[in-house]
Amino acid sequence: MSGYLVRRLLLLPPVLLGVALVVFTVMSLVPGDPALAILGPYATPERLAALRSELGLDQPWLLRFLGWLGGLARGDLGHSVALERPVLALVLERLGPTLLLAGSALLLGTLLGLAAGLTAARHHNRPLDRWVTLGILLGISVPAFWLGLALILIFAVWLGWLPASGMGSVWGTSGALDLARHLVLPASSLALVAGGVIGRLGRGAAIEVLAAPALQMARARGIAEYRLLLVHGLRGVLARLAPVIGLQAGFLLGGAVYIETIFQWPGLGRLLVDAIAARDLLLVQGGVLVLATAYVLVNLVTDLLQHVLDPRTGGR
Repeated sequence: MSGYLVRRLLLLPPVLLGVALVVFTVMSLVPGDPALAILGPYATPERLAALRSELGLDQPWLLRFLGWLGGLARGDLGHSVALERPVLALVLERLGPTLLLAGSALLLGTLLGLAAGLTAARHHNRPLDRWVTLGILLGISVPAFWLGLALILIFAVWLGWLPASGMGSVWGTSGALDLARHLVLPASSLALVAGGVIGRLGRGAAIEVLAAPALQMARARGIAEYRLLLVHGLRGVLARLAPVIGLQAGFLLGGAVYIETIFQWPGLGRLLVDAIAARDLLLVQGGVLVLATAYVLVNLVTDLLQHVLDPRTGGR
């Protein structure tokens, strides 16, 4: 395990450097003049030139990238022109709500996907398997933003059970219960789609695991089916699904951009949407870099989890 961990950690710096390079390059290729977009068409040439110099737009691409990397090494992501605050402070302020939303959705989606996959595998080629598979396919097919709007319409507008937007109540004391009520709809919108993917692949993995000779012998010895499924089968299914769960974590972090906009959730995704509209170049670069770094780290954790559950994967 230690050797596998060391190899993965040694790969982390070049991967993060590649992420930084891609983020900076993509933002540099965005058409238009960020200074003109920020100041408007009536800005004076002197003010435009001053802002271009402040953003480093008057320098060659390589010098701007090296300067940005130097700032990253010092923990400095630049200064937001639109909000007039350090980018790092803004990103960290909004990162917590995004991680809460994505983490809740990942946990809920994983539980739903595992439950659906194991249930379908347990009743393989029976009517319940077909119904569960149909539900899984619907979860995969429905876009998260459409599902979010439908949940708002049903549970917030028609039934009035849950709030439609925000992270806490405007009036009254906002506590853990109030936060949970605001979290239900956006987390469910993301979780149902991720749960469909996990359930679809989990069904195939569970069928394979439950058909393994070791479990067949355990079944012949009279071990209860629920024990085979939850104790012996679940470990093998999780080992196969760990990379998929990691990929879904990345999907949830990316999906938070439009879900946070729909539900007015004060997270990093909504901040990025506002920064793109304002052409706040450094804020967009910093926010995307942090999200991409979180995605890389989550996949590292899931790979390590897969190796713990199935040490044979360490040879890859």
